Amino acid sequence: MVIIPHLIAVGLYALAAALALAPFAGMRPASRPVAIGVPLVGIMAHAVGLTRLTPFHGVAPTLSMLALFLMILQAASDGLFRASAVGVFTGPLATGLVGLALLIGLAPEGGAGTGQAPGRSAWSILHITVSVLGLAMLALAFIAAALYLLQFRELKARRFGPVFRLFPPLERLDQLNHLALVLGFPTVTLGVLLGFGVRYGGGAPVDAAGIREHREFHRGAVGVRRAEARGARHATVPIAQGDDEHRCSRRESPHGPAGSARALCARPARGSRVPRACARGRCAWGGSPVDL
Repeated sequence: MVIIPHLIAVGLYALAAALALAPFAGMRPASRPVAIGVPLVGIMAHAVGLTRLTPFHGVAPTLSMLALFLMILQAASDGLFRASAVGVFTGPLATGLVGLALLIGLAPEGGAGTGQAPGRSAWSILHITVSVLGLAMLALAFIAAALYLLQFRELKARRFGPVFRLFPPLERLDQLNHLALVLGFPTVTLGVLLGFGVRYGGGAPVDAAGIREHREFHRGAVGVRRAEARGARHATVPIAQGDDEHRCSRRESPHGPAGSARALCARPARGSRVPRACARGRCAWGGSPVDL
């Protein structure tokens, strides 16, 4: 199942976000093993659910992967920099991303064996993974910068409240921001380069039937435009007597829309005057030219 691990991950991520926000609401903070263990269990359940999405297509799997990387970076920041305040932003954000992915639909459109949705190549999945990882690192850099600004504002105003007590020191936040930027930009660049390799190196699947249909449609559109250009010379001429009009209409050839089209004149009403185009012998009904 794909949905159940994601539902477990949503619940644990929401619990982790609540534990991170509880001290700011005046509640007692959770112990460090609980604060670290809850996101880790959610990460494991999330990873199990994400690996079962074999045909990796659509926006929902990408959102789910972004949420997973955000929580992994949160756990790494808490373990390496003692920056548990990162969870104030990453916890709700990851919960919302996974919830949005569930609303969009995480069930695969068709298995690899059904032939309904062909799976991506390994290079394509690597391109998506590296790009999303770089985006998550840039998001971590933004979060660290936001925490730095909040902590600096509290220090400048000489307010020593929950933000001062629970946020990491400015030097540590600056190191976290610098490391996230140094690793994030090259990762995003590598993801873009992998995307070019997948696109122009033959790694992306090609739908031959779709290309053939596109070519046939293009040929038909070109034929229609040529016919319209030819038919523009046979303008509609109002008749002096009567309410009828002599119109020049386009009629496609028997070869279909891809073939050439001719501008044919409709049969005029009996006793009515015809334009000079038909008088010069361009009428499709085989009549003799009529003098005006």
